[in-house]
Amino acid sequence: ANSTIETCNGCNCFDDGWMDQHRRDHPDQPMLFTENWGWFQPWGQALGIRTPQDLSYSAGEWFAGGGAYLSYYMWHGGNHYGRT
Repeated sequence: ANSTIETCNGCNCFDDGWMDQHRRDHPDQPMLFTENWGWFQPWGQALGIRTPQDLSYSAGEWFAGGGAYLSYYMWHGGNHYGRT
């Protein structure tokens, strides 16, 4: 949709080039990091857990690179109620 804002979901939206691509493709949109995954587990694979240092570093890179918003809900288990 024309009014939809493109957002980033992942472990590091700065290092993977998302910010540069977003600036080229959507120069009039803010940069929103909606899911900075603290963990991610593809079905059937081992659980990947990031350190607090890695999470905070990616947040710092995000804002230093011009990011406008970063959601923290994924840092403590996201929407897995009762499992955090």
